Amino acid sequence: MRTAIKKYLRQKGLYYPLRYSRLFTIYQLLFKPATIKQQQREVSFYRSFLPACQLVFDIGANDGHKTAAFLHFSEKVIACEPDAENFKQLQARFRNRKEKVVIEQVALADTPGKMPMNIHHPGSAFNTLSHKWKQLLEADNITRWDEKIHFTGTTEVTTTTLDTLISRYGVPDFIKIDTEGFEEYVLKGLSRRVPCISFETLLPDYAAELQHCILLICTLDPGAVFNIALHEKMLWPVFRPRKELEEWIAINSGGPSFEVIVKMTI
Repeated sequence: MRTAIKKYLRQKGLYYPLRYSRLFTIYQLLFKPATIKQQQREVSFYRSFLPACQLVFDIGANDGHKTAAFLHFSEKVIACEPDAENFKQLQARFRNRKEKVVIEQVALADTPGKMPMNIHHPGSAFNTLSHKWKQLLEADNITRWDEKIHFTGTTEVTTTTLDTLISRYGVPDFIKIDTEGFEEYVLKGLSRRVPCISFETLLPDYAAELQHCILLICTLDPGAVFNIALHEKMLWPVFRPRKELEEWIAINSGGPSFEVIVKMTI
């Protein structure tokens, strides 16, 4: 019954407006306090290393939960998401915040143009421009993820670069990158320093790509310092130099998925 109602609401274009309505927020407060607490934890995590921001880039915005967190301390967020279903969701979620949230239906890459995006299903967080990521997920036997993953095809999406976004909107205080194995190519599209960047990685599968990302960052700023976030908690009380990051990676080369936080000198 619940699935049928959701399907009907989607067909009528009502599902996302209702999901992100004031009425649904009240419902969550009353009946889903764990969801609210998770949102609060997310905000606290970013505030633990970021001051108040004027501008944030959310690269790979998905359903907008990170964008929503960034609005607690940033004057403006540029949310980039190539998936058409998630783009509709973002438009509904932030329909009353247009002065603070700009939504772009684009993927970030090393060059502007068009690229095929591998589709798990419309709106899936696994959708990716990375063929390696697709192969990795399809080869997994419910070891890391709780489902057998199969990609159904590709769709062509528009790509742009971080440099292009900066020329259009200005230098951001923070860039969050979560692009399902395509992070290296996103960073290749950046040619200047920004105050802070985060990007996702997965060991041991993306060890080489992680090293490439670190090299790209240190080429822009040899004095860049790093931290690691596990389950949205900072591993170290202070940011550390590249050498200490690489020592930690060498010791933990067999796992897990984590987020690298970078601070550059401006």
